[in-house]
Amino acid sequence: MHDYQVLGLSCRTLGKKYGMGHTRIYRMIKKNQEKQSGQRAEEAVQEEAMPDDVKSLKEALRKERLKNELLNTVIDIAIKELGVDIRKKSGTRQS
Repeated sequence: MHDYQVLGLSCRTLGKKYGMGHTRIYRMIKKNQEKQSGQRAEEAVQEEAMPDDVKSLKEALRKERLKNELLNTVIDIAIKELGVDIRKKSGTRQS
């Protein structure tokens, strides 16, 4: 990988240097690049998913609590207007 990335040697040159076919060298390089790009993508997702500082975590928690309260209020209004308890499972078996 060093020869390819830093020195800029071609797959054919690397194949001759190491006594392998150039297609095998090409496949090895592509596999390594895919592995590295996958690791970078994973790291980016992990960084986006969980903020590190407490302030942003508190803000996210506050927003989720507000959202939960809003959804519960909407359900309460629907229950009053429709006259049906939509929180309760319909058709539950009773023993």
